Amino acid sequence: MFLLKLVINILAVYFAIRVLYTAIILDNSAETNIDYLLFSMLFFLGLSNTVQLVEMVRDKKKEHFTLLLVSTILLFGVSVAIFLSSSIGGEVF
Repeated sequence: MFLLKLVINILAVYFAIRVLYTAIILDNSAETNIDYLLFSMLFFLGLSNTVQLVEMVRDKKKEHFTLLLVSTILLFGVSVAIFLSSSIGGEVF
């Protein structure tokens, strides 16, 4: 589980750095669509929280479980909203 969480966190940090690089350095004039980068970053953060939730269930830890579950659902919800808005071509926010 540790290796899986490490790989997912590395991917989330990679996409976060790509979002910052695209937004700041390239000033949104690049051909790279920032919506797909944001979707990827939030999706991998949600996966990281999911792995942590599975570890909490496995170890029978109940502290902060509800908060982590709600934040995971929010992360997945926002990532899906960004993905759908970029697929449709509309603006969500």
